[in-house]
Amino acid sequence: MIKRVKILRWQDGPVPAEDYVCVEETFEIFAVHEKDEEFLAELPASPNQLKELGAGFVVCGGYERPEDIVDVWVEGREIYVKVKDTPITTGELVVKHTPCGDPYRMREGKILDRKGEEVKITPDLVLKISSTTTTLAETWRKTGGTHWAALFDLNANVVAFSEDIGRHNAVDKVVGYAVLNGLDLERLILASSGRMPYGMVRKVVNAGIPIVITKSPPTDKGVELAREHGVTLIGFARGRRFNVYSGEHRLLF
Repeated sequence: MIKRVKILRWQDGPVPAEDYVCVEETFEIFAVHEKDEEFLAELPASPNQLKELGAGFVVCGGYERPEDIVDVWVEGREIYVKVKDTPITTGELVVKHTPCGDPYRMREGKILDRKGEEVKITPDLVLKISSTTTTLAETWRKTGGTHWAALFDLNANVVAFSEDIGRHNAVDKVVGYAVLNGLDLERLILASSGRMPYGMVRKVVNAGIPIVITKSPPTDKGVELAREHGVTLIGFARGRRFNVYSGEHRLLF
């Protein structure tokens, strides 16, 4: 996840020093059927929780449902996700860019019609989850270079946590953990350090997660998608306050 590098620090003059930086590698993800396999994506990521990354990417990308994941294995920098023998839900191969401008290749998935359960939460639960997340991000505290995501149960217990150089990857990894461990995503809450644009909310919808809490804001397209699919979208969850952008019916005020 991290490594130490020699740097030159300016502090009233140049000072030789060392610092921690995040490790970045590129991985390819493939969907595997009984008789064939198909390339899904090439993306930069932190080199940890790779099975979880593969499973979560397939589910959050709208390629397959959680119950269709059969197995995941890693060979070098290639991640293989075996799925049930049904048609792979992919579109054309496109080149996209990360928020930092880095190109990566992927096949387009789709938005699955998965509405999360009508679970209920209290404002105190939201605040508890928001305050808990700040204590988990060890790599971020050392480097300032990661995003994090976490899944909580309805009692605010952490059931999955991940840090990654990409906020999309961090969400994929915690969703993948839930899929590989048989957890019911429709009764879990996602917390994330990143903002919630359309692409991030799309992952939440495809995973069937009913509630997402973030310290950052959403975009207008993110709010529209959350409202369309009944996701409770909570942003700016900091200190003793938060904003509810959609799905306020799940809050017990």
